[in-house]
Amino acid sequence: MKNNALKLFGSEIIKESAGFAQLCRTGRRWEGKAILIVLDACLDSTGLNYFTVVVPKVNYFRERYIKTGIISKCSDFKKLKEKELISIFKNKRVWNAMKNVCEFITEKNNGENEIKTIKKWAENADPFNFKKDELGKIKGIGINTFQYLRIQSGIDTVMPDKIIMKWISNNFKPVKTPYECITGGDKISKILGISKTELCWAIWIKESGELNRIKIE
Repeated sequence: MKNNALKLFGSEIIKESAGFAQLCRTGRRWEGKAILIVLDACLDSTGLNYFTVVVPKVNYFRERYIKTGIISKCSDFKKLKEKELISIFKNKRVWNAMKNVCEFITEKNNGENEIKTIKKWAENADPFNFKKDELGKIKGIGINTFQYLRIQSGIDTVMPDKIIMKWISNNFKPVKTPYECITGGDKISKILGISKTELCWAIWIKESGELNRIKIE
């Protein structure tokens, strides 16, 4: 069955997507730093090019704040000043969403690894009722960010962004809503013999045209 995926994406993209999926599945995306995973998801919600804009911004944040020891976890995010963060993100909605998600994780955390806290939430989160979810109620957290956070915390699911929806519509059956995309992606992953997370990464990598510049982390 995986031969079908190889025909659609090629061996190099399948290898890269499997690498990203493995990091997500094991809670080791962005070195297992929950605060970077949250930032990645919140920035991605703005529609910026992922590999050429979002990833560099997350790397910049990591170099400036994490590696220098200024902050290390979500509970530290409140130490940073709004003015400084907006100068980096160029978008107040990103700052506000990240602030509220970090507060949610801090509140739910009982001294364990923050990735485990996110995963506990993600395991029980329902994308079909995401607006009733505590995180789904946060301004700036739409269905895409909701699903991407779940993917990055180890849940095998589909992020129904415009790239995924367009690819599914062009290569399989047209999908008109995020929910059709989630259920459609589930079926397609089974047809192709790869996980839903691998399918998402394979589509993103293929459609980005950035295979040679992508670094798994």
